[in-house]
Amino acid sequence: MLHTGQYILIGVSVLIAATVQTASGFGFSLLAVPIMSLMVPTELSVVIAATLGTMTSSGQAVSEREHADRPSVRRLLLSAMVGLPLGLVILDVATSRQLKLGLVVVIFAFLIVDLRGVSLSHASTPVDISAGFVAGVLTTSLSTNGPPLAMALHSRHLDPRTFRGTIATVLSVAGLVSLVMFAVTGHFSVDAGIAIAIAIPTMVLGFVIGHRLRPHLDPPRFRRMVTILLFVTGIVTIVSVVRG
Repeated sequence: MLHTGQYILIGVSVLIAATVQTASGFGFSLLAVPIMSLMVPTELSVVIAATLGTMTSSGQAVSEREHADRPSVRRLLLSAMVGLPLGLVILDVATSRQLKLGLVVVIFAFLIVDLRGVSLSHASTPVDISAGFVAGVLTTSLSTNGPPLAMALHSRHLDPRTFRGTIATVLSVAGLVSLVMFAVTGHFSVDAGIAIAIAIPTMVLGFVIGHRLRPHLDPPRFRRMVTILLFVTGIVTIVSVVRG
């Protein structure tokens, strides 16, 4: 059983992640998983973040369903379905320390891409298939599946509503399938259920705070703050790996 301090950390990490996600449009699992894994087994952090992330993306997918680009959704989801089982194998085989190292790689890869302004200038079916496959692997192994999907969709120069509707649809469907896989393979536990129940109110609070902050934030400054937060999270995760 987890102790009180671990449940508090889960609640705080979800509050921070939900606030950032709502205010900036990205970063829920990318923040929630590494912060949680500082005191909580990484495997459990992944299941918790995947469950809550699926809840958030499903709500957005329903509200933005008319704007989703269906051909992109089909390509991304078909390839993601191929990657999901591989990610689950990684989650089962890798140690918590190895999963943390994977988180560090994902965090700093995202930061490098973000800081250098790297983007895919030309959309193509191979790009969608590759991005979908990587997202599928990340969904069930680390729950940090947003970056490859975002890069692929940005290359298609979609308008904001179409982008949100498309990525939310892919994330929600892939997330729902991953939850079924977690359930079938016994990854849901009493600890996971309690943690999710505790985290739902803090997630809702984060949404409320994020919505209230959004109109008052200078986007470039807030993005820099999120970048710094991700960098610090990555460094702390490295320290926790070194300390074992």
